[in-house]
Amino acid sequence: MMATPKNIFIVLSLGMLSATGCSIQQSQAVNSSSQQTQIVGWVENGKIAGVDKEVKVKLDTGAKTTSINAEILEKPDKETESGGTIRFRFLDGEGNKEVFERPIVRWVEIKSREGSDIRRPVVRMRFCLAGRWIEEEVNLADRDDFNYPVLIGRNMLKQGKLAVDSSQTFTTEPSCPKQEV
Repeated sequence: MMATPKNIFIVLSLGMLSATGCSIQQSQAVNSSSQQTQIVGWVENGKIAGVDKEVKVKLDTGAKTTSINAEILEKPDKETESGGTIRFRFLDGEGNKEVFERPIVRWVEIKSREGSDIRRPVVRMRFCLAGRWIEEEVNLADRDDFNYPVLIGRNMLKQGKLAVDSSQTFTTEPSCPKQEV
């Protein structure tokens, strides 16, 4: 095939169009992402919507679901527990003792350290981590024997686009916009 001016024009035009298309697609991908992944330490300060003071949280990529230290005050009876509400007190060992009432999303079976199954209620809660409000499922547990009253699991890490650097602690501040509370 002979390179005519018409063929050269078509090849150059297609080349310019595809280069332009690639750059447009690339910039749209960057602009459509509302949040970039943020690197955080394995222990951070966080806030729970409804709790005045900051709380130390452990970020655990090995835990599927977020868990908080809770004293169950009232729960529905067995016959009405699905779809019922639960009343509990969040405790952090440093003075925070807030009472919450939330609809039960579901119940989960967790393996205890001893190997037995523990049945826990799951509710939705909002947390401020690394300047981001994240609302996700949280199971209510007795975490009195643990160092941290809140364990942030993969569900919340994924939702908040947070990546854990296990060599770091306290890398961010839990300063979230007030209007999102």
